[in-house]
Amino acid sequence: MNRDRKRSVTLSSLATPLLEGWGQRSSNRSWQRGKAPLWSDASLIDLIETVAAVSVGAPSVDEAMLGCIRCMCQWTGWPIAHVYAVSTEGEDVLRPTDLWHIADPVHYAPFRDATMDSIMPRGVGLPGRVFASGRPAWIVDVQRDPNFPRREASAQVGLRGALSFAVPVDGRCFGVVECFAVEQVQPDAKLLEVVGHIGAQLGRVIHGMQTELALRESDTRFRSVAESATDAIIAADRLGMIVSWNRGAALMFGYKEHEVTGKALSILMPERFRPMHDEGLKRVADHGAGAGRLLGQTVEVVGLRKDGREFPLELALATWEAPDGQYFSGIIRDITERKKAEDKIKALLEAAPDPIIEVDGDGRLVMANARTDQLFGYDREEILGRPVERLFAPRSRDMIAEQFSNALRDRVTGAGHKLTEIWGQRKDGSEFPVEVALSTLGTEDGNVVTSIIRDVTERKRFETQLLHLADHDALTGLYNRRRFEAEVIDYRDHAVRYEEEGAVLLLDLDRFKYVNDTYGHTAGDEVIREISHALQGEVRKTDVVARLGGDEFAVLLKKAGRTECERVAGQLLRAVRERALPIDGARVTMTTSIGIAPFGADEIDLEALLVNADLAMYAAKEGGGNRLEFACEEGHLLAGMQARLSWVEQIRRGLEEDRFVLYAQPILDLKTNEVTQYELLIRLIGDDGEIVPPASFIDTAERFGLIQEIDRWVIKSAIGLLKQRHDAGNPVRLEVNVSGKSLDDPELPLLVERELAATGIDPASLIIEITETAAIANMEKAREFADRLTALGCSFALDDFGSGFSSFYYLKYLPLDYLKIDGDFIRSLTTSSTDQLVVQAMVDIARGMGMKTVAEFVESPDTVAMLKEKGVDYSQGFLHGAPRPVAEVLGQPAPSDDRDPIETTP
Repeated sequence: MNRDRKRSVTLSSLATPLLEGWGQRSSNRSWQRGKAPLWSDASLIDLIETVAAVSVGAPSVDEAMLGCIRCMCQWTGWPIAHVYAVSTEGEDVLRPTDLWHIADPVHYAPFRDATMDSIMPRGVGLPGRVFASGRPAWIVDVQRDPNFPRREASAQVGLRGALSFAVPVDGRCFGVVECFAVEQVQPDAKLLEVVGHIGAQLGRVIHGMQTELALRESDTRFRSVAESATDAIIAADRLGMIVSWNRGAALMFGYKEHEVTGKALSILMPERFRPMHDEGLKRVADHGAGAGRLLGQTVEVVGLRKDGREFPLELALATWEAPDGQYFSGIIRDITERKKAEDKIKALLEAAPDPIIEVDGDGRLVMANARTDQLFGYDREEILGRPVERLFAPRSRDMIAEQFSNALRDRVTGAGHKLTEIWGQRKDGSEFPVEVALSTLGTEDGNVVTSIIRDVTERKRFETQLLHLADHDALTGLYNRRRFEAEVIDYRDHAVRYEEEGAVLLLDLDRFKYVNDTYGHTAGDEVIREISHALQGEVRKTDVVARLGGDEFAVLLKKAGRTECERVAGQLLRAVRERALPIDGARVTMTTSIGIAPFGADEIDLEALLVNADLAMYAAKEGGGNRLEFACEEGHLLAGMQARLSWVEQIRRGLEEDRFVLYAQPILDLKTNEVTQYELLIRLIGDDGEIVPPASFIDTAERFGLIQEIDRWVIKSAIGLLKQRHDAGNPVRLEVNVSGKSLDDPELPLLVERELAATGIDPASLIIEITETAAIANMEKAREFADRLTALGCSFALDDFGSGFSSFYYLKYLPLDYLKIDGDFIRSLTTSSTDQLVVQAMVDIARGMGMKTVAEFVESPDTVAMLKEKGVDYSQGFLHGAPRPVAEVLGQPAPSDDRDPIETTP
């Protein structure tokens, strides 16, 4: 009420000089209500005060507007007043409202209905004109005004004169008031100016109401947010006494609001910090916000709970001035969990196996872990603050400085930004190879670079070993087949260019299988090593000796004619024959068969050269062994070819007469010590009923295009076995070898698909094997072949892995499930550190790529123990069982239909 009275007095004092001016300006102008006298200044002041009192005391905007139009009708004696509101839907129109004062609601109902149906665009009708101009306006007789859309309704109820004025709020039209009389009226400038001021005053009242409502809503939202916040929000007066306390503060500190209101903020911190806190508050209170070092910043401090426990917190402090004094506010966050996480990260950093450093925008070290100290030989204090390039050898410093600078400037992110061929330098000056990974992070203080430095000394040493193994036979140290063929090609091209002569000698030990079968593979390996030494001792350093695999060797003689070739071959025969081979206390001697393929200035195809040498060697073996044969002698070539053709005939008869049989060798799961799968091995029943091993006919089958038919027979038989075991409720996995020559056989994948569909077995139980050398020889075909079969669900294995170490690169191109480690690395595993290192690398690589590993040629329990230690998954060899007829191991496969077992058409 005091507020209303104060506003009324103010309006009255403003209206008095205004009305005095009107009396002088408009003494000749009047507006009569019937025969009523002119409006007096006192009555106009009374109107202003009455409207002001009603609107200021109204509880809402609508009540203020209703009070205004009610006062207007009572003061003028007019029967109707109504409020139009500016559309809030973005339209430039006035819309009717429910704010009415009607003396006789029944009589004036037609006019009310017409008004409620009338939307007034800017400039249309009396309200539209006021909306457009912003000034009060009159209509003498609405029934005669062509710009009054409600003329008919007005005439129907007897309305004539009209007065309208705008209500502006914050400089914009909020609404328009219209009042109607039953008589014609004459404009009165004094009243128009008064109602204009009434509209403006009403607008100020409405604006105040809206502002107060917005403040209340804002305060409500703030309190709602504060109460729902998990952070503590606290306010205190200039003396540091708590005046407000939210729910988050209660949960964080353990105090209820009434327990802390009026108490010092310092109760929320340990006693050792309180004097410093009190001094800081006093400094701000005495000298202003500029004296507070922590104001406007986020700092980490220590808090104190009600139960006496201390905890880390993050504090953002601010101050503001209010009419009744200065206040402080703080937003407090419990960072206990974050600190735990940071401590955990620090612990992980300190325990990390590689050096981890952080470099600031100036390229200086700001963080280093314990491994950095250990690797580089510095104390932590000696490292921090140094330019990062000082950790590296002089030959790498420029590159390191440039790369770190680029990372800081361009914000190169991600562990993929890796620097190789970098050399680190220890405090003692020694250098070592490292690999550096960079990752950039943006902070408030600018970019920083985190770097992981990895010592790759062992890896470099291992890579050097792998490069050696890529070209060398692991058992003998001689060149392997791949490198030998490359050497032959190089010298063949040289010989053509410079018209020199040379020769390729192929050597195959006679009756070597007898040694393996009688004394075991370990003894056989020792024989191979001794023979390799014997061969190297009989040739020049410029010549090349290689082991092609098994008991097969090759020699490249350079600058050698026929006579020289024959002389050297004779020496090789004698050296092998005379080499003493003490095995298990017995004296064993070996002989060899040598095939010689000379070449000269005429260019010759590599494969043809090797085939000629192979045929000559075969002729020597057919001649009884321990002899040499030249490929250029037609009679010997014919004999060798006839022998090969004899094998071709036996193979064809074997396919036609179903004389091939399968043997199975168990494969042990080293985790469960159970046999979970078998490898199928093919044999041929000879003319005299003897069992012929594959080494006797597979090479011929490959050379004469019969191997594809053999592979189809084996796979179809294997699927039949799987079907039989599945139906018996005893499923098993079977491994089937496929020749490299079958990789481009389009029928083979179709056959597998048909047989799998016909039998309904699990495709994953069929494991297709190809040798590493076959895969490397034609990687694209191997990849396409493997993709087609794995798409059917079959598993895929790479056999003899490690026989050519260049294949490490190709692993990512084949969809492999198993790696079968070549037996050369298994036989001496327990005594050879090199073999142990290589096997461990194979296991790690396979595991990292989601593959299982199978060790071949396992012959002793000690080897099994070491395989388990290295993490190998499966073991295969004579220790677990020799190959036996599949009928004894798995039972005979049941034919699925009457088709020819070697059918080749879809």
